[in-house]
Amino acid sequence: MSTKDRISAQDMQEMIRLFPDLLTMAHLDDGLRERARGLRNQVGGVCLAGMGGSSIAGEICRELFLQESPVPIITTRDYSLPQAVRADWAVIVVSYSGNTEETITVFKEARKRGCHIFGVTTGGNLAILLKANELQLIPAGLQPRAALPLMFSVIYPLIGELVHPIEFDSAAVSKELKSLRASWNNDPDQTPITIARQIHNRIPLFIGWRHLGAVAYRAKCQVNENAKSPAISVELPEMDHNEIEASGLYSQMSIQPIFLRSRYEDARATKRIEATKSVLEKNGAEIIEIKPKGTSRVTETLASILLLDEVSLRLALIRGVNPLQVTRIQDLKKIMSRE
Repeated sequence: MSTKDRISAQDMQEMIRLFPDLLTMAHLDDGLRERARGLRNQVGGVCLAGMGGSSIAGEICRELFLQESPVPIITTRDYSLPQAVRADWAVIVVSYSGNTEETITVFKEARKRGCHIFGVTTGGNLAILLKANELQLIPAGLQPRAALPLMFSVIYPLIGELVHPIEFDSAAVSKELKSLRASWNNDPDQTPITIARQIHNRIPLFIGWRHLGAVAYRAKCQVNENAKSPAISVELPEMDHNEIEASGLYSQMSIQPIFLRSRYEDARATKRIEATKSVLEKNGAEIIEIKPKGTSRVTETLASILLLDEVSLRLALIRGVNPLQVTRIQDLKKIMSRE
């Protein structure tokens, strides 16, 4: 990547501040767009491969398309490509660094099977291995988890071309996110610092429905990496078939339920969420609800992520830890690199 293709961000606070702008800094390559469009109604499914911060954009996109896609959309966060993925599938490999060993292993297996391959990266070995008509380069210079908007801005329209036509105006979405962020201070219960203080010295349990299920997982990962603190994520309605039985110990074990609410909840979903809250409160849990606004499921999703990214940053500051440092991840990588 050339110097102009790099982003200057000195710390995680700056990276999160840039979130809305990052949505407009990468655009799906016209050649890839046409190639994907030509495969529509032909692909047997879509498989997204990635690890850590490079995987979450795919998870979020998968959730946004699940209700409309005529073919399966799956993800793999492993060395292996699921056996069900055959030659007629599209495989989207995502590695911000381009050197993620699990993702490169999946790429090589997809090549052997003759799959339709697309790759999203800043460079590295993956950029060398991919053919020119498979490669989507994005700007470098960020932590992978902070590059989510960059990856989303190309993966979301790419999946759309493959399975279901969409309209995605990244500039309009970016503008709306900035407006929504400016409105947070209008509700003192919804500011990042307020929520961070509520979960300090507690274990947040992020609870999401449908497209917000992936957001709950993202929030868990951000608290883990940025604040170096434990967190849990679950999805509804699945939570009500297992996790809810543990709620009697939430207060004793300092577990803080956080419901991510959506304006797109149907009547059944709303009834279930309210019923779940009632059971948890009956067992002594104090409920936090996050209700980000948005004129679409995409903006609601991204606004929720932005708010919770800010929460993880504020929690890191409260705890006095550096959100950029990932010492234990680096330690593990050193061990894994040994012969």
